[in-house]
Amino acid sequence: MGIIRRLILLFYIPIVLAALVVCAGVCLRLIPERVWQSELNYWIAQDETLVALAVMALAGLILWTAVFSRKASTDLTMASGDIPFEVGKPGEVRVAVSAITSVVESAAVTVSGVRAASASVYRQSGEIPIKVRLAIVLGQGFSAPKVSAAAVAAIDDALLTVLHLPKVPVEVSVEEITHAIVERDKRVV
Repeated sequence: MGIIRRLILLFYIPIVLAALVVCAGVCLRLIPERVWQSELNYWIAQDETLVALAVMALAGLILWTAVFSRKASTDLTMASGDIPFEVGKPGEVRVAVSAITSVVESAAVTVSGVRAASASVYRQSGEIPIKVRLAIVLGQGFSAPKVSAAAVAAIDDALLTVLHLPKVPVEVSVEEITHAIVERDKRVV
């Protein structure tokens, strides 16, 4: 639901609830008949009442269309903790999200032209349980589409080797283009 519909709902619900309380008071005879009839006669005579009713009807129609609107649900949630990959006879195989992120980032920085990489792992429903979003710092003079394709290939190979997951969806976005070489931590092999 969009912000406009939320704002409409913010004002619409209290007005409807107040009208329901007043109607319940009338039906239960808590509000004397002469009081609500004189108030009703006053409000019917006002021109603003028709405008208020039109606004409430329009707000109701807008909220009603929200019921029938169809948005593509991505079913993506930011992953944290462990992700189960295999459940079978020997037991359950779970891999920490930080380990998956490390594999993805390590594979990405091996590609020529990638100066730095930052990965986010998302859970998704379906055969492949994860989706990866990778933000890279691209070296100046390198082609973004070629480097992105090479990074996706390297990530696919690494995830296939480590997790036996073929064709994990990877979205690559270029955060920055730099001519400097980014200092990386020394790795002991």
